[in-house]
Amino acid sequence: MQRESTVHVTVERPNRSPQRPAVVGHSWQPGEGAPPWLDSRGLRISRAARIWLDLASQLDLVDLVIAGDYLLRGFRERNGSHRPFATIPQLRAAAAEHAHRRHAALIAAALELLRERVDSPYETRLRLIVQSAGFPDPIVNEPILDAMGEIIAQPDLRIPGYNVGIEYQGDGHRTDRSQWQRDVVRRRELDLIDWKSIEAVLPDIRNPGHFLNTLQHELRRRGWTGTSTWPTLGIGG
Repeated sequence: MQRESTVHVTVERPNRSPQRPAVVGHSWQPGEGAPPWLDSRGLRISRAARIWLDLASQLDLVDLVIAGDYLLRGFRERNGSHRPFATIPQLRAAAAEHAHRRHAALIAAALELLRERVDSPYETRLRLIVQSAGFPDPIVNEPILDAMGEIIAQPDLRIPGYNVGIEYQGDGHRTDRSQWQRDVVRRRELDLIDWKSIEAVLPDIRNPGHFLNTLQHELRRRGWTGTSTWPTLGIGG
């Protein structure tokens, strides 16, 4: 998704939502559940769940999932934990309150694809590529433990049951010396448990053929008997 200067404004009916250049208007009918905003120092700010519903009129399925994953990940605290801007139950409840609205089918499809603990838009795209290509549904950012219960690594994605992980490598893994050193040590530790990490970079998002062939080869080597296809989601960015 790209930054834009468009302002979105929600008003109560029967007031008419504004329609002018660089402004997108939305409306809310009193009685349609909780108000779609909260008060912050005298300023009304749209609630995260309502913002996500409104985005369905502006985004395609993949970008709507990316936005939802971001809301579920939320604000990173100083101790490393995350406080979500919205939860899946909150998003589902908001969608149920407005089941009659336009783009309801798009919202319902996106809800099924949302995942918690996603770190970046490219991780979402990579997951959707793998899912829509017919591979097992990847698990997001689940720690890998050694025999003592210590965390060895936490791959972006892991294919359950096959000791295969997928890592999206942004520039930080290349330019950050400490990150690079941690990656080297981690790969050695993973080799000891017969774990295979398949790394992906931006060109793999735009043209995932070679990456998917590599993933299929490794999974078949480990006993997977499924069938993959060309992905229908996630390509682009």
